[in-house]
Amino acid sequence: MKTEIYTVEDIHCKGCETTIRTLVGDVAGVQQVDPDHRTNQVVVMYDEAQVDDITIRDVLADAGFSPRDGEELDGVIGD
Repeated sequence: MKTEIYTVEDIHCKGCETTIRTLVGDVAGVQQVDPDHRTNQVVVMYDEAQVDDITIRDVLADAGFSPRDGEELDGVIGD
């Protein structure tokens, strides 16, 4: 299991959090999604055997929440 923190653009409210949680959470291999509109960060725990960082970044970007380059952190929770 791998955990990454993505700093993204424009998480304005709880509704945005729900959108992110639903779209990223529907990706096969994603175990947990915790977006925070106060920090514009999304913590994602996922199984590297089923999904990769690029796919998660693409889902976030397609939803209008583009991750900033180089600001994700590997292994924050239970690497």
